[in-house]
Amino acid sequence: MKRNTLIMTTLLATSTANAAVLNDVQLDGLLTGNTLYLNIPAGGPALPDGGIVPFKYGADGSSSARLSPSLTLLGTWTIRSDHYCVDWENGPKNSCTKIEKTPSGMNLIDKASGEIRGTVDRIVPGNPENI
Repeated sequence: MKRNTLIMTTLLATSTANAAVLNDVQLDGLLTGNTLYLNIPAGGPALPDGGIVPFKYGADGSSSARLSPSLTLLGTWTIRSDHYCVDWENGPKNSCTKIEKTPSGMNLIDKASGEIRGTVDRIVPGNPENI
């Protein structure tokens, strides 16, 4: 836990003039055992109105995302070099994402299309949403 806290603190405190894609060590520190609250833009098929969505990345490789009160995605996630991928049991398979740190925050970018999937609103240790 101390290692994850140190990496997250370094990521959040470091300011760069340009965007930088996180590497595997940074992704591990940012995601493992945490819930990221993502600000999802409107227009996507799963969340047409957009909004804040909790995504949990378990230390055991489990992942979940509560898109609405009636739809929670469940799956497994793995880190691969400069991105991570999730195989959702009830959603897309091999859904791969890069995280890009910018001076104003962090963007999640679809590895295949290059489109921004959302931005990090906040990061909370554990699984506060119990998803």
